[in-house]
Amino acid sequence: MLLMLTLLLPPALETAVRFIEKYVFSDWNALMFLMVLFLLDTGLGMLRSFRQGRFHSRGMRQMFTKLRDYGVGLIVAHVLSSVQVDGQPLPGATYFALGFKGAIYFFILIIETKSIDENLRNLGGRGLPLPKFLRRGMQDWEETGQFRSKLPPEELPLAPESALPTAPDPGAITPVI
Repeated sequence: MLLMLTLLLPPALETAVRFIEKYVFSDWNALMFLMVLFLLDTGLGMLRSFRQGRFHSRGMRQMFTKLRDYGVGLIVAHVLSSVQVDGQPLPGATYFALGFKGAIYFFILIIETKSIDENLRNLGGRGLPLPKFLRRGMQDWEETGQFRSKLPPEELPLAPESALPTAPDPGAITPVI
């Protein structure tokens, strides 16, 4: 599709498009999927802000900041997956680079999906139909910044004895303040 478009462009713009495709970004198909989630999230976020009476230009600026950050991430992913030395991909780097590119795309998709879920819940809905373990993990992350251990307490490694609280000596005199 882009190749057909370049045939209609003046030579200078055609050269610019080919440069961008090679060195900056070329995965337009994946970008469309990311944009669908981004636009859905943005629309739900705007609706939520209107309903809560908190619609401000600050939120709109955050949208552009998010677009900038995603754009930089996508360009870095493209460059790392496309870099060549002497016209050849680096030995062994192809799989690493594709994994890195996939990870960046995956994390952007996860971020947008989580945001869509939050917007739906804040609009009074139940959110996306996520499995319980995933919803619980997301809630743990929101509350504590970490995931709870999957091990039962009796299987967790013991803390050093110096870190454990000691019971007060029943015969000791405790000062009253």
